[in-house]
Amino acid sequence: MIRARRQRLSFRKKKMRVSQKSLVNIKAMSKFLIVIALVTMLGVGLVRLKYMFVDSEYFMIKEVVVTLYDEDGSEKTLPFDEIADQRIEGTSIFFIDLSDFKEKVVLLHPEFKDIVVRRVLPNKLIVQAILRKAVLQIRSDRYYFVDREGVLLPDVKNFPDPNLPIITGIGINLAKIQTSKFSRFEKDRLSKALSLIEDMRDIKELQEFKLKMVDITDPGNLSFYIDKVDVEIKIGNTDFRNRLKVLATVLSQFSSDINNFKYIDLRFEDPIVGP
Repeated sequence: MIRARRQRLSFRKKKMRVSQKSLVNIKAMSKFLIVIALVTMLGVGLVRLKYMFVDSEYFMIKEVVVTLYDEDGSEKTLPFDEIADQRIEGTSIFFIDLSDFKEKVVLLHPEFKDIVVRRVLPNKLIVQAILRKAVLQIRSDRYYFVDREGVLLPDVKNFPDPNLPIITGIGINLAKIQTSKFSRFEKDRLSKALSLIEDMRDIKELQEFKLKMVDITDPGNLSFYIDKVDVEIKIGNTDFRNRLKVLATVLSQFSSDINNFKYIDLRFEDPIVGP
């Protein structure tokens, strides 16, 4: 006779597995809820931050301070509407593109250089620049002023300024062009005239004379006139400094008799005083 042995079935391990699985789910759910809470808090914080720094009137631009400095160091303050054709008051200071704003000022005001634009929190913009100074005037349909860097300034007059040398022979109507459209040939001629003006200023023996006119029609043969001497002076297009020193010697030798001549030619090793 065969006896059947009873076996006890145990569900303990299964129950333990079920309990561990439930515990894992609870932990995952807790982490998920914590993440949701953190994201919600971050979103609320960002909204509040946006209101604080973007929408708040506290950071809306209320003042634009424009300060210009002359080359000699003196300064003056201008109203903002005199240097820009846009209104930015009431705009969030964080929304102003400083680079774009600076480019607009450069285009509108070629007479400014070394322009600096910066924010001053909470609601102020600072614009600073150096005001270019005219060193010569070009005779065209009217008289146009140029600084030492060859930049054409917006100030135009119907009559010449008695304190600045006149440049003739530019060969174009300046009323129809912009500075950026000067050809390389025209820029080269103007650069030579500027070099002549600078070199003459540095010659001590010529400081009693004032440069009146420079003819740049022929870029290979510049000529000019000075006050007190009614004589054309031909100087070529190179070695201005040494040739001006020779001119100082010629003027001291001939003194008041120099006006009896027609021209002084400094282009050769020995100067020529023409009858």
